Amino acid sequence: MTIKAIYENGVFKPTHPVDLDEHTEVEVVIPAAVFTDADDPTGWKAAEALIGLVDDAPADMAERHDQYLDGSSDV
Repeated sequence: MTIKAIYENGVFKPTHPVDLDEHTEVEVVIPAAVFTDADDPTGWKAAEALIGLVDDAPADMAERHDQYLDGSSDV
């Protein structure tokens, strides 16, 4: 089922009535085109937002990311 909605005041509001029981958990998929930022065509603002996100990462995380992801690291 696809439901059109408007995001307003922190809530997704369907534009038409929806036949679902109250408190039904749903997954909202937002098209990537919605995230296009004309003020940031290179994406650097988004990249800068990630800086410092993982402050406690191992010093060699960039070089050994595959080992950390698959659990084969001997750390």
